[in-house]
Amino acid sequence: MRLYFYTTNRFKFRIAERLLRRYGIALERVTPEFREVQAESSEAVVEDALKRAKLLPAIAEDSGLIIPALRGFPGTITGYVQRTLSAEHLLRLLEGEARREACFRSVVGLREVSGEIRLFKGEVCGRIAEKQRGSSEYWYDTIFIPEGETRTFAEMSFEEVLAISDWKKSFTALGEYLSKQ
Repeated sequence: MRLYFYTTNRFKFRIAERLLRRYGIALERVTPEFREVQAESSEAVVEDALKRAKLLPAIAEDSGLIIPALRGFPGTITGYVQRTLSAEHLLRLLEGEARREACFRSVVGLREVSGEIRLFKGEVCGRIAEKQRGSSEYWYDTIFIPEGETRTFAEMSFEEVLAISDWKKSFTALGEYLSKQ
């Protein structure tokens, strides 16, 4: 089976390709001709992208870091925050805050040839560290400690992170669904 993945993120595409290959699913990356809608939920972002998709069956994905003590910030604008702020900025927002729990959430959407849209979700929860630890292209990996761990994502190997990631959970749920069709 071939799916058209609407994304500008090459790294996300490679991860999805790797996770879905075991289900016999091939992906073709399509660069969207539209801007991603700004919405409060990943579900709304994904549904909007899929409604605009011209090639079917199509998938889209949105993920973000949710910090309840910051009323869900950065949420659906995690990518923008990554590009414009630093870990130090986010840590300053949490200074003096006892509640440091956080979750990475991923929503993958599938728009079938019939036009029907299905959503698949993944989540990995943990807490925000007091200071940056480790090194990563994505600074939020240097401050996120998943449940059951003492290390940040940036201190873990790529394989360790992928094994528990929100992306693995959401793309695996999609693969499981399609394997039963």
